[in-house]
Amino acid sequence: MNKRTKLSLLSILPLFGLLAACGPTGTNTSYVFGEDWDVPSDYVAFTGDPEELTATIEMWHTFGESSSPNYNNLKQITDEFMNRYPNIKVNLVNHSSYDTIYTDLRYAVSANTLPTLAIAYPDHVADYLQSGVVENMAGYVADPVIGMGVDDLTEAGPIDDYYAGYLDESTDYAQTGVYSMPWSKSTEVMFYNRDFFDQYHLEVPRTWEDLWEVCAEVKDIDPDIIPFGYDSDDNLFITRLAQDDIPYTSLDPNDHFQFNNADAKAIVSEIKENYDKGYMTTKGTSANGSYTSTMFTNGELVMTVGSTGGTSYNFTNNFNIGVAAVPQSDTENPKVISQGPSITFFSSASQDQLYAAWLFYKFATNANNTANLSTLTGYNPVRMSAFETDLYENWSTQTATTGSSLLIKTSLEYANDNYSQAYFTSPAFRGSAIARTEVGGIITNVLVSDVDIDEAFQRAYSNSVIAAQ
Repeated sequence: MNKRTKLSLLSILPLFGLLAACGPTGTNTSYVFGEDWDVPSDYVAFTGDPEELTATIEMWHTFGESSSPNYNNLKQITDEFMNRYPNIKVNLVNHSSYDTIYTDLRYAVSANTLPTLAIAYPDHVADYLQSGVVENMAGYVADPVIGMGVDDLTEAGPIDDYYAGYLDESTDYAQTGVYSMPWSKSTEVMFYNRDFFDQYHLEVPRTWEDLWEVCAEVKDIDPDIIPFGYDSDDNLFITRLAQDDIPYTSLDPNDHFQFNNADAKAIVSEIKENYDKGYMTTKGTSANGSYTSTMFTNGELVMTVGSTGGTSYNFTNNFNIGVAAVPQSDTENPKVISQGPSITFFSSASQDQLYAAWLFYKFATNANNTANLSTLTGYNPVRMSAFETDLYENWSTQTATTGSSLLIKTSLEYANDNYSQAYFTSPAFRGSAIARTEVGGIITNVLVSDVDIDEAFQRAYSNSVIAAQ
């Protein structure tokens, strides 16, 4: 499915300049119950009163313990949900990191000790799906009593309130169905030193060609500065291929890994050329593996691309900060990565547990709750209506007026105003997580170790193929 449309403009929005008005940029009318998300023939529709549903469910997460803002947000949501549904008990179990929860869930598959639902990246869900333990949620979406079209106590609203790109990811698996749902999402933006750009009358780059020209100007101004940083080697590779319509991966089981091609190698050659000129760095190539956000706030860079979920790490009081689009290959057809955790449900749970888990998911991602998480972290709301809530409006006008909160607000609104139809995701299948790591390694090895490009690509391809077996 491809439900993305073209944007005609990617404007540049300075942090301390005029902020564009927030709000949805469109509706997601492509999703219709019974069309894109066919209800499985064996789905048992809910009957009765949701408030009388009795179940104990277990959610595995990666949000830390009581000292973590993310955990406290989840705990607050959970407590409010259990007050609203007093017969449903939600047990939260922390698994510290995405790698840890992935390993623990794979063990739980073999030990038959799976939770009811868990935080997971789609690449990881693809592995669980191959084991036959993931519940197809299409029926729950369309359920006449507890589905997304029902205005019930969860106040979740209809399915078309979710961003299309996030829903694309929910179905982008080798097996037909809805095997994950968006929890909290992020994308990437470019943060830039607005004071430096103003002082030297530099234009904020909109394309990669523009970027390299600006990098040359910056080097002329100060040879000691590395003009540009990219915080994820993986995302740099994957985004450049997506923007240029170069094959990366596919759901075709006979041709999963398509990145070992001449066009992709040309992109890496371009990146290598500009790295050698001192124009750029990445986390994988920086000294001691430093995040480029750290280099940016230290004044070692004047531009850096990073996750909106990590916006606060790009804030400093040392200079004013602007927010702009990730450089594009074609500004008339922009593409920016959609990432961040989803939620998946396991079929080993009882039917009542799955109903309860679905109600919990709806409540956790209603407009207020997804807006609140965004204001705390910078993660994008998964619902367009989040920007219209009183909670967001009050935070936007009263709290997010200075410091890192203002930067979070700016990046959130920038992504909402400019990216809502530009998100892309990569298909999820067994081995896709390894492919992501391997292609990031291509960038790191070619730039730092001067590994032959053909050799780097072949090694990444071979390792990905082995992982998929």
